Amino acid sequence: MKLFTTRIAAGLMVGALLTGCSTTNTVPEENNEVAREATPAPKPAPKSSNAWGYYSPRLGADESAARMAFPTGDPKTSALLVHQVMPNQVRKGQDFDFSYHITNLTNADMQNVMVMMNSSSNLDVSASSPSGAMSDGSMSWAMGDFGPGQTKVITLTGAAGEVGIASDCITVSYNNFLCATVNVVEPALALTKTATAQALKCDEIVLRYVVTNSGSGEATNVSIKDNLPNGLAMSNGTRAVNIPVGTLAAGESKAFEVRAMASSTGTFESPAMAAADGLEASASKTTTVITAPEMAVAVECSEDQFLGRNFTYNYSLTNDGDGVANSSTASASIPAGTSVVRTSAGGRVVGSNVVWDFGAMNAGAAKNFSMTVAASNIGRYTSTVTGNASCADSVSESCTTEVKGIPAILLEVVDITDPVEVGQETTYVITVTNQGTAADTNIRIVGTLPAEQSFVSASGATTGSAAGKTVTFAPSGSLAPGAQISWRITVRAESEADSRFRVEMTSARLGDPVIETEATNLYE
Repeated sequence: MKLFTTRIAAGLMVGALLTGCSTTNTVPEENNEVAREATPAPKPAPKSSNAWGYYSPRLGADESAARMAFPTGDPKTSALLVHQVMPNQVRKGQDFDFSYHITNLTNADMQNVMVMMNSSSNLDVSASSPSGAMSDGSMSWAMGDFGPGQTKVITLTGAAGEVGIASDCITVSYNNFLCATVNVVEPALALTKTATAQALKCDEIVLRYVVTNSGSGEATNVSIKDNLPNGLAMSNGTRAVNIPVGTLAAGESKAFEVRAMASSTGTFESPAMAAADGLEASASKTTTVITAPEMAVAVECSEDQFLGRNFTYNYSLTNDGDGVANSSTASASIPAGTSVVRTSAGGRVVGSNVVWDFGAMNAGAAKNFSMTVAASNIGRYTSTVTGNASCADSVSESCTTEVKGIPAILLEVVDITDPVEVGQETTYVITVTNQGTAADTNIRIVGTLPAEQSFVSASGATTGSAAGKTVTFAPSGSLAPGAQISWRITVRAESEADSRFRVEMTSARLGDPVIETEATNLYE
């Protein structure tokens, strides 16, 4: 490569630049052997020196260096110091090495340093490290940035084509920039919302919000808003969720929980949004299904029962709602004046009630149970059953059984004197006893004398009157269970006979008359 030998003065970005040149002697190629013999043995290359206060390259035994400070020529006022290290003598046509040493003289970074070979004479450069760039017959090296006091070296290989002098001239430049930077950020909001998927009406619904700054830089004045659907409200009664978050750093997340209650059953949905200065984000709507148990009770019993017989109340408890009924129970009152004979499985007497525990009852589930009691007296006996469960209203139903008595009227007729001599008297005692459990009333007694007898007198619980052979007593009032009343009819024996005295009894409760006869022997 043949370089221009014309000397060029170059002006770069940092003022006027100086140019440094170096030369070396060349000897004829045909005297190589003589020259080789005349060349002294190389000496060890000395270390670089800065004895004069600045950097100096290490030189070999047959090397010399030229230096120049750029741009003023004075190292004290210059930015760059350049050394050109060349051999003192080379042979014509033979490759030789030479180098450029560039040093930053300042205590600051030196930017965009450029080394340029402006001209050369009798010198062909065949290689360099680092590689240079050719442009319009000149060669340049972009050396990049230099730290304070840093030195970089360009090593070249060249050859001289003629005997005489070989030379090259270089210049350097730098281009410092004052730069300022500012961070460019872009915060971004992301919001997620989750909610209890399914709950009973009496359960708390938990809504969870997570807001994240997924961008760079702070997100300021962040807030979360949600309008709960109709039927959902927070403890303060409002449906408007407004959560001030404040500032979120880049990558930061914050989580918040809100608790609400449902006032009705159904499906509740709502989205949510987050906002910040210049930013918005939304969360997909959540769905919460609210169910509730609804308890119903029923009771069946006999309308009436006779005293002395047991009677049973049959109960049922049903979950007619769409949610599970937890901790379901039923309580049936024991009617006052009765005693419990038996209960269905699981029933236990607690005070004046029988209680059943059924636990969890799914929607549509039903339980049947019963209680049998005995009454000691006639009367009306009512049992009330009450159903309860978690998250359900209490429900009650009642049933009444009337316990009735059975009147049982016993009629007895006894003659006081038997046998009876003709012409003498005897008295028939008529006794009525209520052996039943209910009162009877309007008891009427009618006595009929046989032909052999004649009426003398009548007395007793009610007034009696005679008409021929028939004696009739006025009807009685109420005859309580266990009570007894009596009448007397006195007769005279008129003739000898095996006579029969007949008594007929009727009452309000008797469908047919009761007839009783008493035999009396009449003799002469």
